[in-house]
Amino acid sequence: MRMSLNSRPAYRVAARSLAALLAVVSLTSCLNLNVDNPNSQPSDPAHESFDASLHVDISTMKRTPSGVYYKDGPLGDGEPFTGLGTLTITFVGFLKTGALFQQGSDVQITLGNETVGLQEGLQGMRVGGERLIVIPSALGFGNTVTGTVPPNSTLVYDIVVTSVP
Repeated sequence: MRMSLNSRPAYRVAARSLAALLAVVSLTSCLNLNVDNPNSQPSDPAHESFDASLHVDISTMKRTPSGVYYKDGPLGDGEPFTGLGTLTITFVGFLKTGALFQQGSDVQITLGNETVGLQEGLQGMRVGGERLIVIPSALGFGNTVTGTVPPNSTLVYDIVVTSVP
């Protein structure tokens, strides 16, 4: 069967469009946009990249035995906080991308009700002290979706202890 001269350009356009579509589909099926941490695996802050606005440099931070990283700003005054008691804090919580997921001012929390990572990260703080805390997903919200936080997300908190009631 012979094609008319008028149908050849349409055939070529359709063939090129199909080839381009197949190329895009094959490339995107192999693409993992969350290269640092596929959502199916727990996060490891030591092997992740952080948005520059967060000022996270894991190499300069202290690490707890379970894997929470922290860096103190001003230390504050009084006795260091220990245990699972109650604190009043002002905080901002971010994902590693710099996306804000939570914030509060003069919020009273009972550490026994918070994530293990936050419990550990606040130990030793004093009233007026400021700390940057990086929490791996296993000690944060884990593999569950919590609000706008995707599963297995590393959490970054900037916290000031305002009082210990």
